[in-house]
Parts: sequence; C-alpha cells; structure tokens
Amino acid sequence: MTAPANLEIDKREIEKTFNCDDLKPLFSNVDSHIDRLIKILEEKYAVIFDARLALKTRLVVRSPPLELGVPWDPQWNLPYIPATVLRDALQFATKQIITKCFGIIGTLEEQSSVAVLDAYPIHCPYGSSLLTADYVEVERGVSELDEPEKLSILTVSSGTAFRIVVLVAKRALSCTEEELFKELYRLVKIALKRGIGALTSLGYGTFDVNSI
Repeated sequence: MTAPANLEIDKREIEKTFNCDDLKPLFSNVDSHIDRLIKILEEKYAVIFDARLALKTRLVVRSPPLELGVPWDPQWNLPYIPATVLRDALQFATKQIITKCFGIIGTLEEQSSVAVLDAYPIHCPYGSSLLTADYVEVERGVSELDEPEKLSILTVSSGTAFRIVVLVAKRALSCTEEELFKELYRLVKIALKRGIGALTSLGYGTFDVNSI
C-alpha cells in the first residue's frame, strides 16, 4: 500500500496495513541498506553521528491537501526525511549557538564536506502502527465568520525511530572526531526538538533527543 492520495481514509485499515510487527523485516532491510551505504562512504568520510532517534510527537506525511510534510519513498513504501530537510534543520541550529567545528554546515555550498543521509524509519513500538490518521483544523477563508475546516492527514506515529546519519569528509576534518560529535550532538538536539516536517508550530515532528 502506498501513501493514500485521498486522506479521507479508514483509520483502522491504514493501521492494520502498517502494523509495526509486520514491518520488522522491512525495517531490517532498510537498516542493512543504510549500513551498506555508510560502508561505501567511509572511504572518504568519517561517521560522526549515527543514531536511532524516536519521534516524541507525530510526524506529518506529505500528501494532498498539504504541500508540506515528509515525502514517501515508493521503493521502500515508507515515509522518509530527506537529507536536504535535515541539513536545513542543522543549518538553523548553527545560528543558535557558536560552533567551532561545524561552520561548514552553515554554508551549505560546501556540500561535499558534510554528508547527511536520508532518514528512514527502522523501528516502531510493538503492537502499534507506523501510520495513523489525524485531524487538524485549518482556516477555510479570509472571513472571520468562516468556520475552520477539519482536514484528515496521514501521520507517522510517535515512538517511531528514524536512523539519522551525518558524515564529514576526512579531508575537511578541522576538529577531532570527539569534538565533532559533541558539537553535532548539540546541533541535532536543537534541530530535532524544534521539529521536522509540516505543522511543527502545532507540535508535530519533534524527536526525543535525550536518548543520544
């Protein structure tokens, strides 16, 4: 089953289809694929950050009528967080604190120096569903008399863990790997506590970063 175009969906059906227990083999395959990709990149890059972080709140999946949210990978048939979104979040974080090692993230033109991988779900809690339907109210029109419209949206359930990987080109290492990790840890905490995807202002898309 792919991400539904019509979000007026049967919640029970979507939760049955994306039951976490049934997705374990797929999650394992995705995790192994990321391992292989890292192995290829390790020739030129140092793995500075590789963590499985769980959603603290639900994450919005991009689909009509929303233009924002995280995309859907048709090959894996899973939602994922694009590397570009994570890079933007890290770039935002570099503006919140003074960084010694990661000024290169703040200037994303140097894209060959920092490699951020697409983040995929690799675990969700036993007995739950990866996806569920949710409802949000949006403004229907410009008039104050217009009642808010309730939209059905597709979300990734809280507790779902995404694997987030950041590498730095060995030729660009200006700090020790320990220094890089400590600084990147701070940046990741800022970025993911702020939220990823759509409706972050309503509390969607935040991660539990205390487990790092």
